[in-house]
Amino acid sequence: MRGVAQPVGTRPETAADPHEYAFLVGSLLDHATLRQAEREAVLSGVTTHAVLIASGCISQPGYTAALAQALGLEAALWGMVIDGGSAVLEEAAAVDGLPALVRGRACRVLSATSTTPAEIGRHAARLRGQGHAVVLAPQTTIDAAIEAHSRSEGITHAVRALLSERPTISAGARTWTWQIVFAAGVLGATIGGVFVVPDATIAALTGLIALPFLCVTLLRLVALRQILRPSRSAARKSRTDVPQLSNDSLPVYSVLIPLLREANVLEELVRSLRALDYPAAKLDIMLVLETGDAETQAALLRIDLPGNFRTIIVPAQPPQTKPKALNYALQFARGEFVVVYDAEDRPEPGQLRRALEMFRGRGPDLVCVQAQLNIYNPSRSWLTRQFTIEYSVLFDAILPALERLRLPVPLGGTSNHFPRHALVEAGAWDPFNVTEDADLGIRLARQHLKTSVLASTTWEEAPVDFTTWLKQRTRWLKGWMQTYLVHTRQPGRLHSELGWRGAVGFHALMGGLILSALVHPFFYALLVYFLVTGELFLPAETSLGAAFRAIAWVNLGVGYVISILIGMISICRRRRFRLILASLLMPVYWLLISLAAYRALYQLIRNPYLWEKTEHRGEARR
Repeated sequence: MRGVAQPVGTRPETAADPHEYAFLVGSLLDHATLRQAEREAVLSGVTTHAVLIASGCISQPGYTAALAQALGLEAALWGMVIDGGSAVLEEAAAVDGLPALVRGRACRVLSATSTTPAEIGRHAARLRGQGHAVVLAPQTTIDAAIEAHSRSEGITHAVRALLSERPTISAGARTWTWQIVFAAGVLGATIGGVFVVPDATIAALTGLIALPFLCVTLLRLVALRQILRPSRSAARKSRTDVPQLSNDSLPVYSVLIPLLREANVLEELVRSLRALDYPAAKLDIMLVLETGDAETQAALLRIDLPGNFRTIIVPAQPPQTKPKALNYALQFARGEFVVVYDAEDRPEPGQLRRALEMFRGRGPDLVCVQAQLNIYNPSRSWLTRQFTIEYSVLFDAILPALERLRLPVPLGGTSNHFPRHALVEAGAWDPFNVTEDADLGIRLARQHLKTSVLASTTWEEAPVDFTTWLKQRTRWLKGWMQTYLVHTRQPGRLHSELGWRGAVGFHALMGGLILSALVHPFFYALLVYFLVTGELFLPAETSLGAAFRAIAWVNLGVGYVISILIGMISICRRRRFRLILASLLMPVYWLLISLAAYRALYQLIRNPYLWEKTEHRGEARR
């Protein structure tokens, strides 16, 4: 679906008559506030009332009631029903008015905030001259009516669009037969080999287990080189630098925040979003809620939200996943650009401006900017310390290395910035993939579209306890398995679209990490087996066995050293020196990841679309 309403205050009529808003002075605000809003409106290229509403000086219903009284019109502040077909949605903010039923009678509804008061007055006079009854309504009331009118169509589109239009790249389609047969054949051959020719099978398994570790080791080696030799642009620019972009040149930015059982983090979330260094009148902040989440909805009612915040209620239809909610909300986004944040996120204030600078400085094939994620509660537990090291390595070293090598970049689950039109054309998110971010990153690469890593941090809360961590990591690994299965359905097409370099990178990153997580415990088991039998230090009987053993020793020695070293360097660059000793225990953390990998594999077979929610404590950021 196309966008259904024009952004508040984006029309060019900003050089308003200084007395045009005089009707607001007195009961709603004073002269000084109005003058300040007028100055800011001129600088930002928006209308005066857009500044007043976004800053919370007045509410949309209050402004609508005052304007209606000044123009001698009726106001519909809370309820209306759209009168007309789906074509009405394309003209929701048309100057001729929205056909609707208000209190049981047909009329033409004008959005009170769509343009200046003088222009609204002229539109109303023309419509009344044509014999129409005219009513003013807040944009929030119109949005609610439009959403209600298109709810069934919208949720169907959110769930079924990618699956119906591009079934080969949707996790909603069944796993292909050849993939099931291949997996069963490998498992059967392994079990049979252990019983028939155990020595040869164990030797072969040693080599096969070592190969995914080797892929991961090579990837981390490239990342180590990346973090020791950062790009020139990153070296020149401090993280605290904010691009000097004039406010009037900034587009409307939609901020999508999917929420599910997040009542305890809402107040901190609102504070963080209000701290963004961006004109409030050009921020379209969408809090996306689930129909059955009464707790979060009630908590929102207790918060005095600024005027540039609005809520979207996602209809109840399976699967209940974050990507489904994002797809639904995207249909109502007003911004030229879109960013996704999680409820516990604390983005650096200048992040939107920096993302725009990157989009404007690159070619049109740059369609996604991924901000770096890091953790604001690393000292809460051993798990949070390991999580912090892991995030520092991934977002500060590995993803920039993938970008530099022109390899597919799997996105993080938050702080992804997109031009809205490009996101829609790419198919948006797969509602059946529980790690929709990684899948979207690979899909963009297959369409020859670029992703860049932005040197701006979004701070997140790491799971403190093991149960929460295990559920979250299970979902991530299950989604990576879904993504790998989806994109390997047609190997020839995948390699054709990514090229040999991209295809190798995809298999090394996604396939290597999944397989290494699954076989990691067997690596230790084989090591113990060779140690107990005394074969660990005996020379190999064949050259092939010697090669396999060499690969295993490289993985054991070089792999662990590189992984720990890159972890130490990454956290030192973040000036978190207290975590250096914790990085020595990364191999223990990897064993926990292996546990989550087997849990993910079980869920992939039994319940592939189960979304295990990560519960956030709402811990205050230091």
